[in-house]
Amino acid sequence: MTAFSYENSPYRIRKVLADAHADVWDRLSQPGTWLDGRQRIGVCHEIRHARDCKLCAKQKAALSPYTVTGDHDTFGGLPDLWTEVIHRVVADPGRLTKGWYDRTIAAGMLETEYVEIVSLIAHLTAIDTFTRALDLPLHRLPEPEPGESSHYRPAEARVTDAWVPTIVWAEAGPNEADFFVGPAANIRRALTLVPDEARSFFALGRHQYLTPTERRDFDGKHRAISNAQVELLAARVSAINQCTY
Repeated sequence: MTAFSYENSPYRIRKVLADAHADVWDRLSQPGTWLDGRQRIGVCHEIRHARDCKLCAKQKAALSPYTVTGDHDTFGGLPDLWTEVIHRVVADPGRLTKGWYDRTIAAGMLETEYVEIVSLIAHLTAIDTFTRALDLPLHRLPEPEPGESSHYRPAEARVTDAWVPTIVWAEAGPNEADFFVGPAANIRRALTLVPDEARSFFALGRHQYLTPTERRDFDGKHRAISNAQVELLAARVSAINQCTY
C-alpha cells in the first residue's frame, strides 16, 4: 500500500477516516475497470492541473462557457477528449449540459470511460479538499501499478433518468447485489455503470459523511458536531458548488 498519513495534521483525524482515505489512495494507482493504472494516475495529475487552467477560469467567468475558445493548460499525456472532460467537470460542472455530454460520446469517448473519469474526479476532489482544509500540502500521487483493466460492464445498466446508463434499483443482477441493499436512493445509482467505482465512492462517503442509518438518525450525534450541523454544512457547500441534487 502507498504511504499515506495525516500524522502532520493539526487536528486529530478519526482512524477509520484516515484508513478510508489511504484505501482510496492505494486504489487510484491500480488498474480500474476501463482505465489501467497509468491512465488513472494520468487522469489524477490532470485533475489537479485543471484547477489552475487559465482557459477554464475564463470560461467559468463568461456568460456561456461556449463563447470562450482556446487550449487548456494541460499536464499532458491524455487524449484531448479526456482532457476536455476533466477540465469541464473540474472547473464548471454546474453548467454541463446533456448536449455537451452527447457530443462528447459522439466524438469517441466511451460511456464507461466517462463514468470512471468522473469517479476519479470525485474521489480525488474529496481527499484533496479535505487535505487543504487541514492546511496540509496535497498528498503525492502514487506510482501506477501494472495490470490490465477488466472491462466489465453490467448487463443491467441502461439509460433511464440519467445521461449515462445506470442500474435501476430493482433490476440489479447478482454481481451487484451487495451494493443494492437498504432503502432505494437514486444518488447511489450514479456510478453503477462501473460498479467498483460506485462501491468505492460510497464506501468513502460512509466515513467522510455519514452512513445511511446515521443520516436517518435525526436526534443522534455520530460526529463531533450534530447531524443538523453536518447537514447545514453539506447544504451550504452544495449551494456554493451549484449542486442541485
